[in-house]
Amino acid sequence: MVVTKTFVWAHLGKAGGDTVAAVLSLFPEIMEYADDVDSREKHARFADRPELVAGRQRVLCIRRLPSWQLSYSVHKSRYGGAPDYRPRPMDSRETMITAGVPDRHLNRFVEGGRAWPDRWLRVENLIDDLLGLLEEHHVEVTPKKLKKIRAIRPQNVGYNYERSVSSWFTDEMISRMYAHNPVWHQAEQLAYGPSPQ
Repeated sequence: MVVTKTFVWAHLGKAGGDTVAAVLSLFPEIMEYADDVDSREKHARFADRPELVAGRQRVLCIRRLPSWQLSYSVHKSRYGGAPDYRPRPMDSRETMITAGVPDRHLNRFVEGGRAWPDRWLRVENLIDDLLGLLEEHHVEVTPKKLKKIRAIRPQNVGYNYERSVSSWFTDEMISRMYAHNPVWHQAEQLAYGPSPQ
């Protein structure tokens, strides 16, 4: 989590969070609090820290569901998950489609769709969305800082896998994945606007 004077950004895993933290770290003048990027605490929910969230705009990243699910499953197969963080077998396509893991992760931040963030940062447009956020909060982005921001490469993506969603899922599979993750589906409509899946 990163808390500034006017907004608080929560770190939904596998949604560009380390890149967001790297960009925001370039603006120490607006920072009030930031979890260490190597800490498990960096994934704290808004509800976990009400005293830091109160009165500030709530910001959360989002990415398209099939891309998130694939990234999450690959990450888990390489690095495991809580509590033991031991690598696990790669999820089958059917498990990725039907298990509802994305909604379980997102629900922690949006309380099942009852507490949407005030602003979304879309992974596919991350730097431009971040710059828009900073502009909205009247944060000065000097030409030197803008150059640094544009030079930041995506963070925490140090493993290779086939990222093309169509190599993993058919259109029918993707439709079923959205059906099994209705909160994520609604979040996408809020963040990206209504559009075909």
